[in-house]
Amino acid sequence: MGMGVYPVGRGRVKFPHWRPPRPGAITPLPAMNAATPAPSLWRDRDFNIYWLGQTLSGLGDAFAAIALPLLVLQSTGSLHRMGRLTALVAVAHVVAGLASGALVDRVDRRRLMIACDLGRWLVYSAVPIVWWLHGPSYWLLVVAGSVGALLGNTFQVAAITAVANLVPRERLIDANGRMHGSYAVMFFVGPMLAGEVCHRYGATTAIAIDCASYLVSAASLAFVRARFEASGERERVGLAQGFIAGVRFLWSVPTLRAVTVLLGLSSLLMAGRENLLIFHVKRTLHGDDRAVGHVFALAALGAVLGAWATPWMRARWGFGACWLGAGVLMGGSLLGFGAAGSLAVVAGIAVAVAFGETVRGINTMTVRQEITPDRMLGRVTASFWALLTIPGALGAELTARLAERYGVPVVLSSLGAALVALMVVGAMTPIRQPVVREG
Repeated sequence: MGMGVYPVGRGRVKFPHWRPPRPGAITPLPAMNAATPAPSLWRDRDFNIYWLGQTLSGLGDAFAAIALPLLVLQSTGSLHRMGRLTALVAVAHVVAGLASGALVDRVDRRRLMIACDLGRWLVYSAVPIVWWLHGPSYWLLVVAGSVGALLGNTFQVAAITAVANLVPRERLIDANGRMHGSYAVMFFVGPMLAGEVCHRYGATTAIAIDCASYLVSAASLAFVRARFEASGERERVGLAQGFIAGVRFLWSVPTLRAVTVLLGLSSLLMAGRENLLIFHVKRTLHGDDRAVGHVFALAALGAVLGAWATPWMRARWGFGACWLGAGVLMGGSLLGFGAAGSLAVVAGIAVAVAFGETVRGINTMTVRQEITPDRMLGRVTASFWALLTIPGALGAELTARLAERYGVPVVLSSLGAALVALMVVGAMTPIRQPVVREG
């Protein structure tokens, strides 16, 4: 089959055509050229435009993260309905994951992302309009959330592949750290602003602000000059075949296989925690919308710190130690939820969980970008997310039911203990081994 091409900024580096590694092998990565360090990301016009647009779009996401659960409570007053909406949105992500990977790998990624932004703007605009004209509607939230998830999944798959082409490979961990860090800053500022907006003007106004952020994102993408995919012929594969190809690649690489399995089980445990946290603050601690926003804003500080620390931690301790240690931090923090009788304790736990989740997330994304050829990156990313979303949908529904029966503190503490145990098991997998670069 000859040689493939892995994109490095505007240049390209050749690598041997990918073959499944032997069982138990550590997957090598393409060699880095230490003699010619990549330029600073702050000098990269295209990446900075992309980063700024997605950062401002992240502010809208932060508004939606607060507003949508509040609208569900407003229309139904039910924790179970909150979990049901989360599960249905997760199912939509799974459905999108079956097709989005192959789609991203065969079309112009920039145009696809712009179309997804405009589609989400249109769908979510219906929420405040219908709410203002006809009143609350839970099923409108279900439809908007599900269609938005279909478009959002496709957008995010394309976004992961875009970053891998906008920056040199040796700058991927820095680029992912900055993207996550700025997104976390928006989730520090956003929830506080969203809480105030929801308190003063209603949650539908916060959704309207989220809609505007999609237009900002689309405009920024239009100004990026660089290609979002490597040059050369795109592979034309069927949608189902693309999903299967992505799963096969994940399974054939020991590190990615272990990460996928462990994150799938983690998703089962953790998918519904935001709903439980909001319900606990509102109904158990009797906080208002602003209290919810402040807790989420403080939690975002943990994500900011995690994004800042991840490149240093990865360079010092390697992938495995960072990944497993972050999971232990998340689970150990949730163990303390049984004593979370105040907003301050809840916020402290949320900060620690967000720090660990960010460190683990950046490392996961980067190692997948490093290992996967660009021609397969869309399919591998979509398959990866779909495999995580299936248990997440089940977990959101299950944890909501358990919390209604046993209480939020008991359930979250139990989930924390289970996550720590899962990380102990993970220490016996290829994750614990460093990812070795040739040369």
